[in-house]
Amino acid sequence: MNAGALAPRRGGRPAKPGPAAVLAGLLIATRALAAPVGTPAPAPAPAHPLRLPPVTRVTLKNGLRVLVMPSHRLPLVDFRLVARAGSVYDPPGKEGLAGLTADLLTQGAGQRGAKQIAEEIAFVGGTLDASAGTEQLVVSCEILARDYDTGLELFRDVVVSPTFPPEEFARKQAEKLGELASEKDDPSTVADNELRPFLLGTHPLGHPVNGWEKSVSAIGRNDVVAFQRDLLTPGNSLLAVVGDVDPDQVVASLEQAFAAWKGGGSPGSDYDPPPPVRGREVLVVRKPEVTQTQIRLAAIGVPRNSPDYYAIVVANTILGGGFTSRLVNQIRVVQGLTYSIASHWPMYRNAGVYVIDTFTRNETLRKTIDATLAVVQQLVDGGPTPAELAKAKRYLTGQFPLGLQSPDALAARIADIEFYRLDPRYLETYAARIDAVPMADVRRVLRERFGVKDLRILVIADPAAAQPALEGLGPVTVKEIR
Repeated sequence: MNAGALAPRRGGRPAKPGPAAVLAGLLIATRALAAPVGTPAPAPAPAHPLRLPPVTRVTLKNGLRVLVMPSHRLPLVDFRLVARAGSVYDPPGKEGLAGLTADLLTQGAGQRGAKQIAEEIAFVGGTLDASAGTEQLVVSCEILARDYDTGLELFRDVVVSPTFPPEEFARKQAEKLGELASEKDDPSTVADNELRPFLLGTHPLGHPVNGWEKSVSAIGRNDVVAFQRDLLTPGNSLLAVVGDVDPDQVVASLEQAFAAWKGGGSPGSDYDPPPPVRGREVLVVRKPEVTQTQIRLAAIGVPRNSPDYYAIVVANTILGGGFTSRLVNQIRVVQGLTYSIASHWPMYRNAGVYVIDTFTRNETLRKTIDATLAVVQQLVDGGPTPAELAKAKRYLTGQFPLGLQSPDALAARIADIEFYRLDPRYLETYAARIDAVPMADVRRVLRERFGVKDLRILVIADPAAAQPALEGLGPVTVKEIR
């Protein structure tokens, strides 16, 4: 669960708010964003308390942590298993292993092959998916409440007894290599992928979830089998169940379904935080044919359970987290240098990053970077206005309930609360805590966390044209696309 729009994720489907909820949210957001920056705004009204059903928390006999939240608004049930088995656990030289393992979980399990699994879940109108993110491997299943037993059986088999048929392994590996090759044609994806090792080096967070062509080619079926065996274990996982259910009956059914699933806890201690970056360095990734230059400015951030979380969320919303943010207003609207610019704070268990991403015409590369740095520095030096602070709070508290409208969204949220070791009442208290963020804390985190001197600046461009424009920003290195 990350700051603002970053929450994220890694493994689930988007929330599905109903028409009434969408309309209400649009009205809230419109009112929050309507006033010009300089217009005095009333203090945000106290947020209405969010009332959710209680979560039943138990640990099964095999060590699997279970969270059950009854929600009877829709006749649906969502299972969401989260294992601490994301790409941070990829072995060196085999980056992409977590992602490939997740892709294969639904391609054969128990006595069923890939086709039979797909047909059986489709027959009852359900979904069954598996995916890997930076820190999580997620298996999710949504089913009608009346088909609970069918959904649980398929879900259990995918988690506990995947078979990894050799022919499916070969097919999925080839698909992944094709995907990686095609990503090189997309400058934005290249920028995102190359930014991780530039900022984080050889740190476990320093590679994309999909890995690289060379590393995925080095993965064998035995690697996938071992990854699933060692990391997808009850002691290293948690399971959230949300929907039209009775918690006691759910726990009893899970005890029976997962009785034979055994395995220990974490495969090892969490990774260490990456070291902070000092000074500025610039990287040009060679792509001479581009007509627009992708730009990334990045620094080390904070972990998800940082005490500065709420202040950072508010500060980031003002800087670049919304359509009326300072970056959008100045860089897009006033100066016309880009169509899109945003700031993000991806946050993980033990670390985080801070990124501003945008693109511009090749000839306005330096102007865009300078203007972006100036906007950040002005906000750091002067702080936001009271009107900006009030508007950001209204926007955040108005949008938050829209992400809690469906069982799958609730399952993802309560699983993340457990995964990131957050306050169990995070959902109920979010709005009040956002409202309570004082101006002094926003100004403090801006000074401490949003600086412009210690940065990594990455561009995807023709080095011959870009290097002269980048002079003075810091040492410049040129590299080929990995």
